[in-house]
Amino acid sequence: MTILLYKFILGGLAGSIIGFFSLVHRMLTKSGAVAAGLLGALICGYGPWSTWLVLLLFFGSSGGIHLLTRKLSNPSATSITEKGHTRDAFQVTANSLPALFCLMLFYYTQQELFLIGYVSGIAGATADTWASEIGTLSKRPPRSILTLKKVPPGISGGISPFGLGATLAGSLLIAGVFWLVTAAFSYASYQILLIPLLCGCINSVIDSLLGAAFQVKYRCKICGALTEKRVHHQEPAIHIAGISWLTNDWVNFFSGVITIIFCFFLGLLIL
Repeated sequence: MTILLYKFILGGLAGSIIGFFSLVHRMLTKSGAVAAGLLGALICGYGPWSTWLVLLLFFGSSGGIHLLTRKLSNPSATSITEKGHTRDAFQVTANSLPALFCLMLFYYTQQELFLIGYVSGIAGATADTWASEIGTLSKRPPRSILTLKKVPPGISGGISPFGLGATLAGSLLIAGVFWLVTAAFSYASYQILLIPLLCGCINSVIDSLLGAAFQVKYRCKICGALTEKRVHHQEPAIHIAGISWLTNDWVNFFSGVITIIFCFFLGLLIL
């Protein structure tokens, strides 16, 4: 198949505009903004227009929710997470690479399952991002998905009713819009809606499980707080749990990969 150069250019321009807006509002670092531009070019170049639409929904909805919750959420949540809420290039890549790989496979094979895998990956990234942002607004402290004990707001592996509701809503937005757009131009089976919806929710659950069980965690020497930062209050923190190299970025990547594998398995069963 012929790769259309103008689609890469349009996608790169649109991704760069989104990246610049996100940089201004401190949602992305400079490297994150560059990665957003490259991601936009690749997805627009390799995928049909519907795949670009769901990417815009992911960036637009997640950015809007971030701006809305920034002033309302618990400030301590930002002090706990490794990089706060400002994403760099590695975070952008970790969240998008499994979905992008599926889209490239779809381009070269034209197998529908790979396209559904892409949508499932974006649905999962949206569900997890919405859960992380909206979950911090919960008045009740989150609980560990493994032990159900209370954990600090913002710590990986914590779940709350707000976060679970946001997971379902974010996944439904991506899966539902993709299904409606597909149905507007051709026949769209219920599997095109069901598989990304389920996989998006499962991604968020897997992310929480990996975060609770394996992600690196530290204890601050100064204030004693549980944190995901190696340095807290300008002092090296004490490693108390998790695999030393397994940061939240890697958890996002591995949860995305597992979600895609589950999507393929589910697709082979019901498609």
